[in-house]
Amino acid sequence: MYSLMLVDDEAGVRNSIKAKIDWRAAGYTIDAEASSGLEAMQLLSEGRQPDVMMTDIRMPQMNGIELIKACKEKYPHMRIIVLSGYSDYEYMKAAIQYGVKDYLLKPVIRSELTALLQKLADELEADRARERQQDQEELKNHQLFQMMQEQVIWQLVKDEWFSLPVVQERLQQVQLDFLSEEQVKAQFVTVEMRIPQGRLDDGSQRKDLLYLALLLLCRETAEKKGHVYPFYDVSHPAMVHFLIPIEEESNRNQGFVDSFVHDIKRNIRSYLRVDSVSGIGEPIKGLKQFKHGYASSMLAWSLSTVKSGKTDERHHMSQLANAFSPEAERKLMQSIENLDMHSFTKQVHELFSDHHDTPMFVFTFVMLRLILMFSAIAKKFELGDPSLQTYLWNCQMSVRDYQSREQVMEQLHDMARLVMEQVKKTRFSSGQQMTEAIRKYVDENFCYELTLSSLADMFHLNETYLSGLFKQQAGATFSDYVTRLRLQKAVELLKENELKLTDIATLVGYSSSSYFSTAFKKWYGKGPKEYRDELLGS
Repeated sequence: MYSLMLVDDEAGVRNSIKAKIDWRAAGYTIDAEASSGLEAMQLLSEGRQPDVMMTDIRMPQMNGIELIKACKEKYPHMRIIVLSGYSDYEYMKAAIQYGVKDYLLKPVIRSELTALLQKLADELEADRARERQQDQEELKNHQLFQMMQEQVIWQLVKDEWFSLPVVQERLQQVQLDFLSEEQVKAQFVTVEMRIPQGRLDDGSQRKDLLYLALLLLCRETAEKKGHVYPFYDVSHPAMVHFLIPIEEESNRNQGFVDSFVHDIKRNIRSYLRVDSVSGIGEPIKGLKQFKHGYASSMLAWSLSTVKSGKTDERHHMSQLANAFSPEAERKLMQSIENLDMHSFTKQVHELFSDHHDTPMFVFTFVMLRLILMFSAIAKKFELGDPSLQTYLWNCQMSVRDYQSREQVMEQLHDMARLVMEQVKKTRFSSGQQMTEAIRKYVDENFCYELTLSSLADMFHLNETYLSGLFKQQAGATFSDYVTRLRLQKAVELLKENELKLTDIATLVGYSSSSYFSTAFKKWYGKGPKEYRDELLGS
């Protein structure tokens, strides 16, 4: 149904028009009437904006021309039908100048009114169809960028960084550039859904639906709060994490974070009918502390229960950060990738010096940070079945079960040995396996700025050797391989016909749309716009 406002200073004329046809059968409802232009403007200002206005042209106080002019300025999308007599030529000329295309001569003839209303209904339906399509495109674009944001945040807390400038560039591409500011402060929150034993024993499909419902609920709750960014590991869908920027000069303080956690737990209980466990991490400052912030939220989660979302003690991030510095992480990672267990053991014992009474929560925090480091190395070197990464995740999830420092140290060494075995298997088995590991990394990170130099450093290879090895095993130079990956993904996005070329360029790793267009034309012989036009025409 479409709504219509009838404006005429004569009640008899309005009643005659209302009685002319079956308005509901024609697809309209007369929602408002006005006896003057002033009264019509008052109704419009109160929010009673119709799809169509039918107005007389001669009225006291504010005539039809003045009303049309005001409506075109304030309500440009509203359709207007002018009622006029044969002697109203000058008025009609003015109305046409203001863009009015539809009019009826008095007395109104039923067939002409019906035909005009049908014409307008067709136009309105076409407008609504375009609006629905535009809304769908905007929603899809929003969801696409939301998923890209989630992936980038997850990579920031879980994967190895090979270049801070590249990370900053990627944050800018997905509209999260404010996170790269040196003074940015934030907190991480972890929420885990606890499904009662036996509830979903009848099949995995219902469990998948519950996981999807959890993710959608978390996204919706975060979006309503504003500037709360959810992210998760697809392999572990019962747990969702949140990055919450802290704005100290506003009300976005600890009270905001506590309120958000309360809301998310309440919503999970109300809508999904399950309990949840949460952990609120310590406030952190700057990108370099993101891993610490995430690990501290996991630490808080490990100490929480269903009935109590808060831990009994809050830990200062400076104390936790000092326990695991970037330099310590660099040395530990170097020990693992160089297969030097003696060096690793030495570094771990330096972290937990016998001369200090290290609290158990610091042991747990450092273990979580080490597991993140192990996972990043395993992801880089593990091919095929990701069983090692799964094992490491399970270790992270069971961190609450460790009761002594001896258990922690023993588990750390077991994990270190397993990761070293995987590194050794990939690095020293054959050039083919090493190339596959590098190709896997490139396939997952082609939207970043990738260089042979950075990859050579990351995988401990000579750059010249890597260049020849990659070309031999992949059948293409490194540069051509990355270009092909990016442009193949661009073609997929072009086929969907929903994203702007500038957005596609950003999503596949090009810093400018002109550079993207040049590369695309060189590869496919035509520009991306021409390519898309041909696809749509076929």
